[in-house]
Amino acid sequence: MLTRRSFIRSVSLGAAGSTGFASYGFAGALDLPGLRHSTLELPRLPPEWDGLTIAQISDVHAGPYMPAERMARIAGRVNELDPDLVVFTGDQMDRRPSDAERFVLGFSGITAPLGVYGILGNHDHYFDPRLSEQALVEAGITPLVNQGTVLRRGTSELALIGLEDLNAGSGRAPDFSLLGRYPSAFRVCLSHQPRTFHDTAAAGAHLTLAGHTHGGQIALTKRNLNVARFQGRYIAGPYRRKNSMLYVSRGIGVGAVPLRLGAPPEVDLLVLRRKTAKGRLAA
Repeated sequence: MLTRRSFIRSVSLGAAGSTGFASYGFAGALDLPGLRHSTLELPRLPPEWDGLTIAQISDVHAGPYMPAERMARIAGRVNELDPDLVVFTGDQMDRRPSDAERFVLGFSGITAPLGVYGILGNHDHYFDPRLSEQALVEAGITPLVNQGTVLRRGTSELALIGLEDLNAGSGRAPDFSLLGRYPSAFRVCLSHQPRTFHDTAAAGAHLTLAGHTHGGQIALTKRNLNVARFQGRYIAGPYRRKNSMLYVSRGIGVGAVPLRLGAPPEVDLLVLRRKTAKGRLAA
């Protein structure tokens, strides 16, 4: 049976038949991420939050292919963007205890006026979710693991709710009921895996921010091949379901194979709007 991992490896080895092609994909995996600027139209967004900017950093995978020096450069670039809010949407670590130390060295000092928050992804559970949470704390990032916080502008509230990962073990699981605890607030949900979108939308999320897919990491669009399709329909960018929206980041790191083709690494700068200039979604 063709699995996601075997598909990645078969495509990678096939691509490696051309030295230039393989080198391009490897270099792309190790480059500094680009900036993807997206404007999200959210009709239920309160006027006080119109124009809110969120920098989303996903799938860092701190480790051999994401050293502390590279993360520090990314953190510096995000600080230069001066977003209102910064969120990390899971898989900060790859799979080793030493990854936590790398992450802390790399992202300490990242700031935003409304705060910096993070959730856990499946990779953050591979060695110890408690150590992964502690790494967030030591980097100055507030963990929101099945927790929420309320941000205020005037009398208007925005609830930022972070969920546990779907693949969490040891009795840990995402608590979608949290979204119902903030009935008067505009609700932004952080959920690592985009396949939770139906659940977060049904529970009352106005906007869900996710990662996990890496945009496929290897996406040969002319042949309609994308690794992320093994996991579901939500691959990268914005999706809408009735009155709820999902945004999936391609992330900045790589998984087991240090190769990116057709799915470049990205930091996402999201601007929330009640209505765009042309009255439609722009991204």
